[in-house]
Amino acid sequence: MNKGVIYYTRIREEYQNTHLEHMIGDKLLETALKQERNIKLSEEPRGVGEHGKPFLSYRPGVHYNISHSGAYVVCVLADQEVGIDIQIHRKVNYDRMLRRMVTEKEREEILKRPDLEQEFFRQWVIREAFIKWTGEGLSRDLRKISEKEGVCRFLNLPEREKGYSCALWSADPIEITWKYADIMLD
Repeated sequence: MNKGVIYYTRIREEYQNTHLEHMIGDKLLETALKQERNIKLSEEPRGVGEHGKPFLSYRPGVHYNISHSGAYVVCVLADQEVGIDIQIHRKVNYDRMLRRMVTEKEREEILKRPDLEQEFFRQWVIREAFIKWTGEGLSRDLRKISEKEGVCRFLNLPEREKGYSCALWSADPIEITWKYADIMLD
């Protein structure tokens, strides 16, 4: 089985509501690469795929993906292409959003569920993780994503904090280790 590690951080109070999540994600990637592979991110050229998925230009065997929502930032590091998404649960127009995400039949079924919020965010993170895994981004019709492609895994934050959904997508199963990093920006 392939191995991967998810570095995660709870955004420090002084950084909350400051729109620094992207910088925190980069710092988390820097920490993960240094700890796991002894790679200095500052010395690594990065490129982007056709739809904007970033990668390390000279390290084809090192793959990563970053996501942030609410108080958390997550960064997965693996030896195969991966996509990760985390979402804090919040009130949205479920019906309108589901029309863009799932088939009409699935939408009707989800809207009738007693756990509507949980299922909505489950569907959201599945699809976000998938398009991040493939690198297609929003160029892909979310309603046409097949759970038969690759391996999707639902994740719980190690803190088991309620109100978050998280998913990881990869071609093959990955044995995951979680590691916390307290990120401070320079």
